[in-house]
Amino acid sequence: MTTPLQDHLDRVEHSFNQAATVLATGDAPALADASATLHALVLELAPLLGGAQPVLTMDAAQRHRIVALAQGMGVLRESLARRSAYVHQALQVVVPTPAPSTYGKSSSPFGAVAPQSGQFKVLAA
Repeated sequence: MTTPLQDHLDRVEHSFNQAATVLATGDAPALADASATLHALVLELAPLLGGAQPVLTMDAAQRHRIVALAQGMGVLRESLARRSAYVHQALQVVVPTPAPSTYGKSSSPFGAVAPQSGQFKVLAA
């Protein structure tokens, strides 16, 4: 017989594995969905744990699963930061930051054209 905590830990672990797989593939929309699902499941897990004291009194297998998930979240966060830096560097290569503008500050760091500051009047003869 499984408890609600064990069932929920199974779902969190499954969602965690999906998020890690999607992060490795680099599919941004799927990563957003997987991380939103994982976030919702983790928020639902917190009340089931009941604070620090019940975690200390639960059996070793459940405690080991929770510790493994916590450590895995740290690894997943580092991987996400690494992927973010990789994408930012790739974007800098594809769309380099322009030289400082003479006529105004650009609104974007990635090759945006500075807005025009004047108005041209049409001369008619």
